[in-house]
Amino acid sequence: MEAEKYLATKERLSLAVNGENELKTIVTDITKVLSAHNLDLQPETAFDVMVFTLETLHLERFKVSEYVQ
Repeated sequence: MEAEKYLATKERLSLAVNGENELKTIVTDITKVLSAHNLDLQPETAFDVMVFTLETLHLERFKVSEYVQ
């Protein structure tokens, strides 16, 4: 992890979610969920679960069942 990249990402995300306090809240909430499932100790699996979750959220916006037989 590069400090400059981390700080730039933090600034970009803070703007995207309406402030640094909101970003801190989001990070805290996600950290609690990861810890509850012991994923905080498995970074690769945690990443895969987060990606899968985001993909699931996006797929649910489409009625996939209409296209799959």
